[in-house]
Amino acid sequence: MPTGAALVVDALLAAGVEQLFTLSGNQILSVYDAAIGTPLALYHTRHEASAVHMADAVARLTDRPGVALVTAGPGHLNALSALYGALMEESPVVLLSGASPRGQRGLGAFQEIDQAAAARPVTKAAWVAEDAARLGDDMARALEIAVSGRPGPVHLSLPGDLLEASVSGTAPAVPSAPARVATSETLVSQMLALLAEAKRPVIIAGAGMARGPRWLGVQRLARSVAAPALPSGSPRGVNDPWLRGANACLARADLVVLLGKPLDFSLRFGRSPAFAADCRFVHVTAEPAPPNARVTLTVVADPTTVAEQLASAARGRTWPETGWADEVTRVRAATPPAWQTLRESPRTPMHPLAVCAALQPLVDGGGVLVVDGGEFGQWVQAGVDAPRRLINGPSGSIGSAIPMAIAARLVHRDRPVIAALGDGTFGFHPLELDTALRYGLPIVAVVGNDARWNAEHQLQLQHYGAERAVACSLLPTRYDRVAEALGGHGEHVERPEQLAPALARAVASGKPAVVNVVIDGVAAPTFGTGSAAH
Repeated sequence: MPTGAALVVDALLAAGVEQLFTLSGNQILSVYDAAIGTPLALYHTRHEASAVHMADAVARLTDRPGVALVTAGPGHLNALSALYGALMEESPVVLLSGASPRGQRGLGAFQEIDQAAAARPVTKAAWVAEDAARLGDDMARALEIAVSGRPGPVHLSLPGDLLEASVSGTAPAVPSAPARVATSETLVSQMLALLAEAKRPVIIAGAGMARGPRWLGVQRLARSVAAPALPSGSPRGVNDPWLRGANACLARADLVVLLGKPLDFSLRFGRSPAFAADCRFVHVTAEPAPPNARVTLTVVADPTTVAEQLASAARGRTWPETGWADEVTRVRAATPPAWQTLRESPRTPMHPLAVCAALQPLVDGGGVLVVDGGEFGQWVQAGVDAPRRLINGPSGSIGSAIPMAIAARLVHRDRPVIAALGDGTFGFHPLELDTALRYGLPIVAVVGNDARWNAEHQLQLQHYGAERAVACSLLPTRYDRVAEALGGHGEHVERPEQLAPALARAVASGKPAVVNVVIDGVAAPTFGTGSAAH
């Protein structure tokens, strides 16, 4: 007879899940055993958070659930911080955690904690399986919830005695296709009327709407109503350097359509001076939102479907040529004249834009860019145009770059994957280079090394002054030697002319590589009315 663990594996396979990112532990070994001889590939990591980061990357790149499997107690808790990143990014991740046996519940079992309660603040749903025979149904339900409505992470705790129990044979459970809830014709007409009345409308897409097919739908709507569309996937929000000069344009908008994007801290809650006091907001959200006096109209429906409805209805209208959309698009594409000088400057330590200049040809050649970290990460996001990219996202957390890059290489085996990260960020998961080596997934980690936690250092300078800047210094460590010690490839770069050849050697090595680049610890670029880019 099959075991409960076999039902879990069968349900994953029935849903088309191809890989499981995991770290071993007592309570989940039965799932490992059940996966032997099946197409489900196990990728075991060096930290549970890395397993979730890898599942998150797969989910974002494929628009399908990414699944992580960790053990109970400490293993489960190690994974939760990464779930928060997935929640804010609207990434359909499913975290499976082994759990102490149901038969020992309340007796002080090994690693017994209320795992579902711990996971609820950072998930769409979290529960403990209670019936071995229904584990396949639990699995299918978790996968379905992750992609329905507003996509996001789901947690399922799997008690060890249920996984090991023998159960009657049953057909694999298959998740239902997510329902896409449309809105009424009345609300579509109201939204179009507001757009037609506006002189300077802007569409802002949330993290989940700003990638893949959803973003293509947002762009179709933007063309249909002659309004610029901007992605909002950074915790810096209206100060996101990736938006460049478009940040200042937001203050002139008279209507903002939020597609899957809450009017939250990143948008300064819609308040002045980030937005004009008389600017109106339309919020399209898959889930009910709390009342907000700044929001003129709230539409509870699937943002992708609503974008399609609006674009379809707009085709029968004539939209005036105001030049507004072209203006916002133009200023977003432009960079300050001084940037080209900094890209080409021979100065040392080198400016982050000199690193960007060396990275751009790799991305232009088809590479995937993964960006993480504070000030250096913001420079790379602003200074490298990458059609295929992953960033750490609205959560503001750091540390995901290396595991995400490994998963990106798994999805894009024929493309180079470049992870650009700060030296502080590198310290979170450097041993995942060992994971990349074990599975033959070469990546190139480009470490911007300014020997400090620079984002926090810049805040200290701004708020407290240089004489009170403390606890942000790091050593100028040779991180390239970490890669070499693990069996990978290392390069150390101090001068701009050394960087392109070093990157070429790192890519050509066919190994996980670290290019340690000594950079000037300058503040991230800022754009906005009256501000200058650094």
